[in-house]
Amino acid sequence: MAQPAHGEDPADPRAEFATALARLRNRLPDVSDEVLARRASATTLPSGRRVAVNARRVGEWLGGRSVPRDFEQVFALVRAVETATGGAASGAAPGPTVESWRRLWRAAHEHRTAARGTPPAPAPELVVGRPPSDAASLRQRPELAAAVDDALRDPAARQVVLTGPGGSGKSQLAAAAFHRARGSGGLLTWITASSRQSVLTGYARAWRALAGGLLDRPAGHEGRPVDGYGHDEETQADLLVAWLRATAQPWLVVLDDVDDPSALDGLWPIGDGGRSIVTTRRRDAAVFRPAARVVAVGMFSPAESVDYLRNRLSLDPAAVRTAPAGDAELADLAAALGHFPLALSQAAAFLIDTGIELAAYRRLIDDRRERLADLFPASSPADGHDRTVAGTWRLAAQRAAALAKPGTAQRMLELVSLLAPEGVPERVLLSGAACGWIGGTAREAAAALRALHRLSLLTHEGSAVAMHALVQRAVREAVPEPELPGLARTAADALEQAWTADADPAALYDSIEAVRRAAGEHLWHGGMHPVLRRIGEHLNRVGRATAARDALADLLRQARARLGDEHRDVLVLRTQTAETNGDLGDAAGALAALRELHEDARRLLGDDDADTLRVRLHIARQRIDRGEPAAALAELSVLTGDAARLLGGEHPLTLAARRYAALCLGLSGDAAAARDEFARLAQESAARLGEAHPETLNLVDFLGRWIGESGDAEQAVATYQRAADGLAAAFGPLHHDTLTARHNLAYWRALTGRLDQAVAEFSTAAYDAAHAIGPRHPTTLTFRTNLAYWRGLAGDPHGGMAELAGLLPIIDEVMTPAHPRALRTRQQHAELRHRAGDPAGARADLTAVLADMRRVQGDAHPRTREVADLLTRWTAES
Repeated sequence: MAQPAHGEDPADPRAEFATALARLRNRLPDVSDEVLARRASATTLPSGRRVAVNARRVGEWLGGRSVPRDFEQVFALVRAVETATGGAASGAAPGPTVESWRRLWRAAHEHRTAARGTPPAPAPELVVGRPPSDAASLRQRPELAAAVDDALRDPAARQVVLTGPGGSGKSQLAAAAFHRARGSGGLLTWITASSRQSVLTGYARAWRALAGGLLDRPAGHEGRPVDGYGHDEETQADLLVAWLRATAQPWLVVLDDVDDPSALDGLWPIGDGGRSIVTTRRRDAAVFRPAARVVAVGMFSPAESVDYLRNRLSLDPAAVRTAPAGDAELADLAAALGHFPLALSQAAAFLIDTGIELAAYRRLIDDRRERLADLFPASSPADGHDRTVAGTWRLAAQRAAALAKPGTAQRMLELVSLLAPEGVPERVLLSGAACGWIGGTAREAAAALRALHRLSLLTHEGSAVAMHALVQRAVREAVPEPELPGLARTAADALEQAWTADADPAALYDSIEAVRRAAGEHLWHGGMHPVLRRIGEHLNRVGRATAARDALADLLRQARARLGDEHRDVLVLRTQTAETNGDLGDAAGALAALRELHEDARRLLGDDDADTLRVRLHIARQRIDRGEPAAALAELSVLTGDAARLLGGEHPLTLAARRYAALCLGLSGDAAAARDEFARLAQESAARLGEAHPETLNLVDFLGRWIGESGDAEQAVATYQRAADGLAAAFGPLHHDTLTARHNLAYWRALTGRLDQAVAEFSTAAYDAAHAIGPRHPTTLTFRTNLAYWRGLAGDPHGGMAELAGLLPIIDEVMTPAHPRALRTRQQHAELRHRAGDPAGARADLTAVLADMRRVQGDAHPRTREVADLLTRWTAES
């Protein structure tokens, strides 16, 4: 920074001093004023003592609004910054010397503006009330702060409403806005608004301060109090409300923690001269007033969470003696706490107070035996908040209980606490099982949901419900132990009812797993709860065979221990396990296991039992995978008749048998027959469920393949486009079924010769799949392998080969080397190698692939025959 020459009188010494301080401050951009002030206060001066430095004063000094009273405060601030940045060792240009700082400070301190003309007297300002202290590592949250400031500047807005869960930081944001408003004159008052009486008391206090006439008398003149003093709080509050409405003076009223908006009838601050800020967890119509601007306050972002923990833990004196936690560790803890500001603050306080290692604390968080009251104790309070993670929801729950039929809100809260933290379909909570649990009708259940939403205990938007995971855990821990078994079975019943009512399985699966984690031991009363069957079914359906294998192994172990080897549920789980092993590439082993299971099922359940029929379905399916479509078709034809007779023509098992039979027609070489049968199935589904129903659209997706295999690739593209558009409308573009249809559309578009457009569609689908279901999900890996393959065919065989080579180890790890996708990827790599000009290497690769295909899939499998024919052609060409 350029310094004034010795003896030179700068034009504005205060501005010169403020500029020098700002440049010093900018050397620590990631440290808050609060932290910097603490470090300065802890700095030892040459005299051996310390001096207090206030964070708000630092802001005033930087803005040129005031100058430190003592130079020791300046010295402490400079030394704190230089210590933190390493002084000259930091690489920054050297700053002013101590003597230069002393000259700057003295000139600014002694400067008088009278010589330059007396400016207008500043507008008088009256501040009443005490905002909460800044949090120990206050996060500025610039986007939310900007939203508040923009709303306060909006001429059409008279009130800013900060709404969100308890402990999300609403009061800190309001306090920051309150302090930013200082210096503009007028009345600024902070009022705790948890009850009507507290607002009356705050208003009366503001009126008594105002009644001295400070704001309504000319500067420098004494005057009588404005409009009378009033003799009680009600009268004084009325006088303040009337003054706010009539005055031209600026004012800002903050109503913090409004608990019951209806209780403030007649007390809302209204007037053209000022603005108000309201903080509340409520989301009632009474809060959303015509001239109000709502700012939703939620959780920290991941970056804000890590930044908060890093800065807060750095204040621990013990931190200087140990290596600080890395950002990865902090990010892991923040994610485990759901980025909940109150939880992060209490966790940091607990770590500092107890001295426990972060990794050990992280393990305690995951330990379901630990209670939140012990992990976030009142003895380690959050800064700026007087409640704990374990208790902050209780008051809100009491308020919600008054907004719905007695008992229903609390019971609904308990039910939601067992489900997934987000994306729970509303129909689960309006099901017969849910209504039975809360003791009300579907309408009363909906009212209970809205009551909880109004208190920010959960979010109920559209047809989905979400609740923060820590709030769920706190609610679960408060459920009386004797009630937990019934609650768990009710949650499972509600999910099963929603599943059979055609709710999206993907939206239900996470909740099934949540119930299983939280209270799975209660789902084995009299046998395995039917909803647990859905786990393996769903994971296999979306291609997650490895996850299905692991989940089924755990369920099978529990079933055998609880029920014995010959129980129906054990047979069902064995059937699903065999199916999964087949999907992982062991079709022969799966077929042998299923045949053994069929004999057990006939003996234990009988030939006509639905679970026995289901074993027959899976036997036929494994024969398809082994390349025996004709034999499978014969079995499926008989099974379809039996299932229709015993279960009905519209039973899911009957319809599944018909779908596999149609597939066998195509795989046996009669593509036209497969096309016609899938068209018939799609038409029946449309008549039964509607053309836009997901089941109908999935059948349209199957139909597209056989239209193409029948020789009409353009019509196949049009059919896939219809399926993809319909599924996107039903589920969204990132649902597994939609992604699959988009992939199939790109594949058949490539077969029409439009490679550039197809590669673009493959690329978009692969990118979306990676973000929606994960980069290692089997469906994503399938998309990526086909993207690489078609890129190679579109003119970059070497690039395609490199991508496939990089993907193959991941596929082997996720799906096993014997999985059909692994074998297919090796085949695609060999084809691109041949196209790249290495026929000998391609033949060697394909020979190895063919040997593995014959071993795993058998000679009759369509893909084995395809590779054998391709190898024969290449050999002849050589």
